[in-house]
Amino acid sequence: MLKLLLILIQLLQLCFGDELLAVQIMWRHGARNPYFCNWGCNDKIKQSLSELTPVGMRQHYVLGQWLKKQYIDTGFLEPYFNENQIYIESSNTNRTIMSAYSNLQGMYPLGPIVPEISSDLLLPPMIDVKTPDGISNYALPNRIQVIPIHSIQEELDYVMYMYCPKFWDNGAHNLHTDVYYDINNRSQELINQFNIQLKQNLTNIVELYEWRDTFISNIYNGGDNPQNLTKDMMEQLDKIAGLGFLLKYTQDYYQASLLTSEFFKNVLNGFDDILNGTSKIKYHAYSAHDSSIYASLYALNLTNVECYNQSYFGKIESNNTCITTYPDYTANLIYELYNSSTLGPYVKIMYNGTYVNICQDKALTCQYSHFKSILKGIQKDYIKECQIYDPSKPIDYQTPWWAILFFVLVLGCCICSISMIVIIHQKKQRFITLNDDQYRV
Repeated sequence: MLKLLLILIQLLQLCFGDELLAVQIMWRHGARNPYFCNWGCNDKIKQSLSELTPVGMRQHYVLGQWLKKQYIDTGFLEPYFNENQIYIESSNTNRTIMSAYSNLQGMYPLGPIVPEISSDLLLPPMIDVKTPDGISNYALPNRIQVIPIHSIQEELDYVMYMYCPKFWDNGAHNLHTDVYYDINNRSQELINQFNIQLKQNLTNIVELYEWRDTFISNIYNGGDNPQNLTKDMMEQLDKIAGLGFLLKYTQDYYQASLLTSEFFKNVLNGFDDILNGTSKIKYHAYSAHDSSIYASLYALNLTNVECYNQSYFGKIESNNTCITTYPDYTANLIYELYNSSTLGPYVKIMYNGTYVNICQDKALTCQYSHFKSILKGIQKDYIKECQIYDPSKPIDYQTPWWAILFFVLVLGCCICSISMIVIIHQKKQRFITLNDDQYRV
């Protein structure tokens, strides 16, 4: 019955002329322990700051089940893991790697079955081992499927971790701009309310975002928050959290486009390879962070500091498509590449399960040529503009001015010393010559 349904779906797709060719998805990790040690931070919490929690695992397992319905149950992907069809990347942190594994358990709940061979061949070469009870003919207990997750060290990760030494100062470069000072000044009323209610001494909007991060982590994981944290205050923190985050980490379009350059380059390369027939990877996932999601939303003109500012402070929004909700745990952006028999290839983008407009013509589809031009316009020379040392290029050493000055002074002293020695020697020779002449006379 299932096979018949899949065949019917595929026939309907052919009739309508639209075929899904490839999917690329970036998600944020699931619920974690607090990242900032600012409230209720005991020794136990200090040892597991920012680590994925069981709630986060469950969230991503459920997201994986949703993705299974979207892309496996419809026949786009094979029902069992095929390493030629999918490729999974993660930033090099525990919470993103574990989120990816949890997600894939939801997508591929059934793993392989071992072939009918001698049971001795299924055991490691030790004497005191035996086949586990209840494993049956499954490769792993409960028929678990193991799928590879690819990751690289943070200093080489320009796609999800967005390593960029130019901005590698924990947002300090953004806390001295006119935009920051303006919004921070207009946030003082909320900051004062927070300080009064929670008996704190916060001074800026970024600190509000950091405290909200702690509170929301506690809420998701069944932890305790301050008793005097009112519902109204939490709602205000929810609204302003995204603005505080953007002010610190991705304050303008240049920063957003630079930080997403390598990711969007990957997206285009993956789609181009599918269209050119040089790749069979139909599903490419990136397990990342809220900063990764926010930068992509900003670069695609789906959010920015100004529309957040207008939304929070009650001004008329100039951009009705602006997303002003924080990308909380498991937030995701999905890029789908289709081919139409009449219109050719086009792209659709989903944010948290809802299609969004990126072509600026209020349509939810975007011709691939247009989509490609948008992403090409976003891209920057990441290595150069982030000031990353490229080992493939020779180092252009620049001698410091003080070293040059020191060398000139030393050289000058040497020349003066040699000159003095020559002059003294010449005078001595003249004196000897004069004496010799007087003696002869």
